[in-house]
Amino acid sequence: MSKPKPLTEWQEQNTPPEVPRHVRRNIAPGDNGCWLWTRSKSRDGYGWASLNDRTYQAHRLLYVLVKGQPPEGLVLDHLCRIRHCVNPDHLEPVTPRQNLERGVTTTSATHCKQGHPLSPFRGQRRCLICHAAYVEGRREHMRQYARAYRARKKEQNT
Repeated sequence: MSKPKPLTEWQEQNTPPEVPRHVRRNIAPGDNGCWLWTRSKSRDGYGWASLNDRTYQAHRLLYVLVKGQPPEGLVLDHLCRIRHCVNPDHLEPVTPRQNLERGVTTTSATHCKQGHPLSPFRGQRRCLICHAAYVEGRREHMRQYARAYRARKKEQNT
């Protein structure tokens, strides 16, 4: 087995020792005190980290390791607005509604691509007109699929 990658001087001095070494070595310094996750990221830009054969959002894992579990029902808001920042001091537990209201997209986006107004829907901002059209299209697709499936089954049985 190869020797593990050593920590940089910055990682040694700035990341807490309670954070496992394999996690610490994937953090790099950023602007304004950000700790940037350098490994895998989701399509939305949030980092992913593993610990004890489980995968976590990197910022949430660092927060739990350094500050403990956030209160029940709260989510972690990036005060620096950088999604792959894992500095626990840049994270604040807030309600999902507060997090949504603070987000950049919620203040600037008021209409969907088709020009319909966005409305609150299951904790998100959605176009109810486009969503209804999607649901109806999906239902029709499933009806056609079921008809074709039944026809294939009928042919096989005859």
